[in-house]
Amino acid sequence: MRSTLVLNPVENFPFPEDIAVASGYLHGLYNTDQQRSREERIGTDMQFAGRGDITRDSRLAYSAWARALGAADATLRLLSGLQAHAVLFMGLARPGQRVLQLPVEAGGHVVGSRILERLGLEVTQMAVDDKAMCVDLDRTLARCETDPPDFVFVDRSEGLVVEDFAPLTGSGAVTIFDASQYLSNIIAGDHPNPFGAGFDLLVSSVHKNFPGPQKALLATREDDERWRQVLAGVSTYVSNMHVANTYAATLTLGRADWLMTYSKRMLACAVLLEDLLIENGVPAVERPRDAVPTHHVWIREGSRERAFATFEALEQCGLLTNYRKLPYSLGFGLRLGLSAAVRVGLQESDMPRLAELIAAIRRQGPTDMLVRAGRAFSEAIWQQGEAGT
Repeated sequence: MRSTLVLNPVENFPFPEDIAVASGYLHGLYNTDQQRSREERIGTDMQFAGRGDITRDSRLAYSAWARALGAADATLRLLSGLQAHAVLFMGLARPGQRVLQLPVEAGGHVVGSRILERLGLEVTQMAVDDKAMCVDLDRTLARCETDPPDFVFVDRSEGLVVEDFAPLTGSGAVTIFDASQYLSNIIAGDHPNPFGAGFDLLVSSVHKNFPGPQKALLATREDDERWRQVLAGVSTYVSNMHVANTYAATLTLGRADWLMTYSKRMLACAVLLEDLLIENGVPAVERPRDAVPTHHVWIREGSRERAFATFEALEQCGLLTNYRKLPYSLGFGLRLGLSAAVRVGLQESDMPRLAELIAAIRRQGPTDMLVRAGRAFSEAIWQQGEAGT
């Protein structure tokens, strides 16, 4: 891996010392995160002995995550983001209810609607403004008046800037925001908190934007009957809470000062890289500068074939991006993200060289010289991170 640089927004590198706990005995145990009295334990159908300390630690971990997110409560029983989606709606929704969802064309998750429809829910898509690269809120709110949703689900996998979805949280529907692509930035205060915008529930993986283990969380703005319904569903549909990864994720959460620097550097590098790519003749999509940026960078190519050729050439030179169809009718291109690269050592001062490499590889292809240059650059970034510079 040291001769490559991960430049896509859905992968990251946990700290080896934080995930060391995951190699221990905890993986073999069934655990609970519900603290009960002796009488309550007697009244259950099943109990495992010797789990009191783990239960206590899990609750401490949940409290730490709730404080970091400005939430009333949180749970980390879930293993991945899509599992969290399925379990959340299995616990809350009934077949036939309507979900207003962010469509793939506006940056929504590519399989989100499949999960909802498989559970018997009716999916209505938000309206899209391709020119402004955002949701058309006026048209979307008009749809809500015609067909009021029971749930509003913003599952945002793509986007160059933070959008304001607050107008969608006042309809009386249960509102849910997926923060997987923005978790570190929200914790650091560099992105607005979805609870502040009125969202009821937050779901997130902790292994994308946040450099933790394979794990997901749910958090709530209010500790109410709806949240107890969510927790009941989680207890029913998740048999093993994979507690070792809860420890690991919370150890990383404890790196508060590092997370603040990491978040700001991630966003600064993304904006700078975009500008420098454009200066070097690479057709990067320019984000609106009057909004809060994300760490995503898009390169728009003229055809599917050209997009894959650029993707493939960068891969051969050790720069690992994400080939895909871009939102807002932009066609095929590359999706880049700076989270993993910044995690291992990338800094703002490295952006000119990275932009020059991407431009040269796109223009000339993976020549022997550029293969060596790309891999040398990647190794230097890893060394820079290990040296703490």
